Amino acid sequence: MNSVFPGITGISFLLLVFSCRPAPKHYLDHRWSGDDGNQIMIFDGDSSLQWIFHEPTLSDTFLVRYRLDQSATPNRLDLYNFSSGILKGKILAGIVQPLSPDSIQLDFEPAETWAEADSVRPRTFDPEQRRVFVKVK
Repeated sequence: MNSVFPGITGISFLLLVFSCRPAPKHYLDHRWSGDDGNQIMIFDGDSSLQWIFHEPTLSDTFLVRYRLDQSATPNRLDLYNFSSGILKGKILAGIVQPLSPDSIQLDFEPAETWAEADSVRPRTFDPEQRRVFVKVK
């Protein structure tokens, strides 16, 4: 049998083809709008986030990195690499939970270091602090 890829069996070829498929998107990998309309969060599959604020006391855009841990309940979400503004040099240690296929809730606390992040991270969603975001279609 002549093979396009000498030395690769049929099963090996299938494994090669399927391993080259893009990784599945996680549920955050979308554009989200705060339920009050004052914030937009755009999560990219490459762990980058564009966070746009239009609050009465703050108007800014943050281009940051994020880390999502879906093995924890609730899921852990850390935002970091803030290069400007009031969060410069800080880490937002948070939790995230889908409320429906089109909405999530988030709750964060700032940390100075990674060592501090888990100790300040919310354990549950505080009704006064949490924010709800809906998927922009």
